[in-house]
Amino acid sequence: MKLSLAMIAKNEARCLARCLKSIRAIADEIIVTDTGSTDATVKIANDFGAKVSHFAWVNDFAAARNFALAQATGDWMLVLDADEWASETLAQEIKKFTAGPPQIGRLKIVSDFKHHGQTQQSSTFVSRVFPRGAKFEGRIHEQISSSLPRVNLRGELWHDGYLETKKSDRNVKMLAAEIAREPHSAYLHFQLALEFTALGQPQKAFACLQKARATMQPSDPFAPNVVVDFIYAAMELKQFEAGLEIIRAFENQLADFPDFHHVCGLFYMRYIGSNPAKLMADVPKIEQSFQRSLALGETDKYKSVHGSGSFLAHYNLGVFYHAFGDDVRARACFAAAAGQGYAPAAALLKKLS
Repeated sequence: MKLSLAMIAKNEARCLARCLKSIRAIADEIIVTDTGSTDATVKIANDFGAKVSHFAWVNDFAAARNFALAQATGDWMLVLDADEWASETLAQEIKKFTAGPPQIGRLKIVSDFKHHGQTQQSSTFVSRVFPRGAKFEGRIHEQISSSLPRVNLRGELWHDGYLETKKSDRNVKMLAAEIAREPHSAYLHFQLALEFTALGQPQKAFACLQKARATMQPSDPFAPNVVVDFIYAAMELKQFEAGLEIIRAFENQLADFPDFHHVCGLFYMRYIGSNPAKLMADVPKIEQSFQRSLALGETDKYKSVHGSGSFLAHYNLGVFYHAFGDDVRARACFAAAAGQGYAPAAALLKKLS
């Protein structure tokens, strides 16, 4: 069975070669549809033997992706972005998957992003491998439309595009236009909140999250992340009553989500710190939240920030113990986080020692 890699790209000279190197061993053909590059994107694609086509940008990602798919001749399609690159394990998994029955392959995207000046990682599964004939829908944050069963593949698809915010202004305009057409779309309001968060505009992000929360369904796959991001925004803006309300509303539904418990621990730290004399009775909730995160561990069930069930929870639990004078347990927590490669924990451990 022939596998076609189908991509759209614009001014991706920074990273295109890295992407193509990671997958060329398994791709029978490479399709790169350029949407208006002014850098060396087209030359790099040609150097890799890609079939290059051109598509006039019409503010519609699905239209551009479907045009790229139409240029491909394979039995199977693999869709990547230029700022992504596949691990060797994932590449081999894709090859094996395309020898099987018609299904949709979901790839684990591991994304770098900035949070308070630190680079962190989140992961989620996205449908990217499928038989010829499936199409994309949606002007932005487009998705495959297919009734075929979906299967998670082993391995990682690394992504560093969130470290660049130059595309956020474009995305905000596109999402606003889509929301004008679908004003009650919880998914679009959530995606717009993510863009405002990346741009450092928490007030606007919180307003979008309020709208997403109001219209989302509990079964929506993005709903758990709306809740977690809502709590982060409420904490940052000191909207403590709103944060407490959503925690109470979802504590049972999200009992198995380490990110939820982790943000609850952070929220209670900030909330209690706002009025410790009045709220001291709630202090045990901080420790309980971080301990629940650690008991659950890391997860692939949800879109999750790496460390929420391990080193980040250990670190913040250590901060809590240190604040209350229990440096024995604080050092144990920092040591656990440092042992998993978390540099801030190693620095605090050294300071306490």
